[in-house]
Amino acid sequence: MAIDGDFIARVDSPRFCERLFAVLPDVMFCLKDSDRRYRAVNQAFAERTGIKDPRRLIGRRAEDFFPPSLADAYLDQDQQILGGGNEIVDQLELSTNRDATQGWYLATKVPLHDRGGQIIGLASVSRDLRAPREGDAELAGIAKVAEHVRDHLDEPLRAAELAAIAKLTPTQLERRMRRVFQLSTTQFVRKSRIENAARLLRDTRMAIAEVALECGYGDQTALTRQFRSTVGMPPAAYRDHVKKRATP
Repeated sequence: MAIDGDFIARVDSPRFCERLFAVLPDVMFCLKDSDRRYRAVNQAFAERTGIKDPRRLIGRRAEDFFPPSLADAYLDQDQQILGGGNEIVDQLELSTNRDATQGWYLATKVPLHDRGGQIIGLASVSRDLRAPREGDAELAGIAKVAEHVRDHLDEPLRAAELAAIAKLTPTQLERRMRRVFQLSTTQFVRKSRIENAARLLRDTRMAIAEVALECGYGDQTALTRQFRSTVGMPPAAYRDHVKKRATP
């Protein structure tokens, strides 16, 4: 996605986000400050907490209205983002539905920075994945696969073994991965490896050969080939690019 930074800097308020997400009933949107207090939420988010008026959520935290099991998970995510500047991309998580049951959502959460580069909060969107033909147990299996992939990127990740984790056949896993992530199982693994490589290149001083091994590539050449085809530049050029962007 391309963004005109000068134009965005002229925008006075994030309210345009609220207005856009207001017309998406299956997408929960929120902004939190560095104290984990909600500063903006859309109607869909409020309805899933059992509160009709979104304004009643402003200034409160997740533990004020979500069940403890969910609030604890959100706290852990918030600490990753606010404390370390990490991003959470396309992560399956449980949240409450409008009828007070719990359902699966696909969440992306990113840090918000001020002009000086300090983290001042986070932005989050979560898409409702509930569909009549997919049971919660099946989506729980997909969540286990996604978690396993992210925790074992430095290891071989074979489709048959991932399917066994989800208690599905490889064909069933493939079908569900495409429905949830719009990616095949192989594409999801590749995306996860490249995203982790980009994070390590951006946030650490690890040698590129070490990054390759950490992300499951046999050597630096294999990483360079895949990274270039996905990102559009080799790892070394990407590292130089993000460093220049971060320099005031």
